[in-house]
Amino acid sequence: MAEKKKVTANEIYDLLLNEFKIKEQIGSVEIILGGISAKYNGKDAIGDLLQEWLGEWLKQKNFYFRTRVNTQEFPDFLLAEDDKSGFLEIKTFNANATPAFDIANFDSYNKSLLIKPERLDADYLIFGYKMVDSVLSVDNLWLMKVWEMAGTSGANPVNMQTKNSQPYNLRPIKWYAKNPKNKPFADKTSFLNAIAETLEKYSHSTGSYSENWLKNVKKKYFENTGIKL
Repeated sequence: MAEKKKVTANEIYDLLLNEFKIKEQIGSVEIILGGISAKYNGKDAIGDLLQEWLGEWLKQKNFYFRTRVNTQEFPDFLLAEDDKSGFLEIKTFNANATPAFDIANFDSYNKSLLIKPERLDADYLIFGYKMVDSVLSVDNLWLMKVWEMAGTSGANPVNMQTKNSQPYNLRPIKWYAKNPKNKPFADKTSFLNAIAETLEKYSHSTGSYSENWLKNVKKKYFENTGIKL
């Protein structure tokens, strides 16, 4: 069996766009049970299915990748043999609507950066898809860092979903808008500063981990990567 080829997120993105020409492909989703087939025309399952499809595409290209035993654990794909790099997350959204997927749970993400701050360097492969009369297509594809799809919001330093007036999930902005109301962050430091400001604003609910959060994340990032933020 041929040795699997190491590949980067940038190479995957380039191959999908320019060799596979994913924006020109059409497909469908079908369920077969007891010899009876039915086409799926919904949207709820498309994210999971596109992730499964990408895994199969990677296998057919004989590219090296791993997945977590717990499929809910970050990241969706590991492109490196170590657990320090090659993080690839898959996000999807209906291209006829504003991106409303969850980047991550607010508290879980912030706590994870205290242990594995190199998560900041993860790549996000984002599919903007369309489903019309059971025909599935990919309208657009992006490869982004977290700070490039996150941004400010009117109410908070970072755009997020709140529940009971408390931070709940980090959410993207409409980063591709021609005249965006909210703009993405310029770099990872700006993103971290916005998170720190948000933690301070909601310190009554994040006090279990938010004290000196920014300082501790920067310190751990340097310990793990040798790079100063």
